[in-house]
Amino acid sequence: MLKASVTDRLSFLIIGLFYLATMFIGYYFISNEGDNRKIKEKNQKMLVHLVLIQFKEETSSEDLQKITDGAYSLQAINGVEDLNYGENVSPEGLGKGYSHSLTMKFAKATDRDSIYLTHPIHKKFVKLFIPHTKSVLVYDFWE
Repeated sequence: MLKASVTDRLSFLIIGLFYLATMFIGYYFISNEGDNRKIKEKNQKMLVHLVLIQFKEETSSEDLQKITDGAYSLQAINGVEDLNYGENVSPEGLGKGYSHSLTMKFAKATDRDSIYLTHPIHKKFVKLFIPHTKSVLVYDFWE
């Protein structure tokens, strides 16, 4: 039977400690990198594109469903980070006839200007949606 000398035992101990230290440090930095990325993403300003919509009274529920589907198709466009489409549910009565909103977020103004506004999906949605509107208010801001 082979016996390990003191030098061999010390070498195994050093290698083991080195391996454990490497694992601990690697885990610590990898988990902090993810946290730092989340913090950076939270601190990054986003461009909010808010569209308030006042539909014509004669717009049917079928047309509204087509518009809803068309609105959600906009999220397929590169650069659209977040998209919400919904009906006004405010109890305050200050909507001034705007019954629906479409809200999108972009990381950069060029994503909105050069990609989204010129995209065929957006142009198709505008053709579908504008004939049914009485008024549209577009308001963009950085959050």
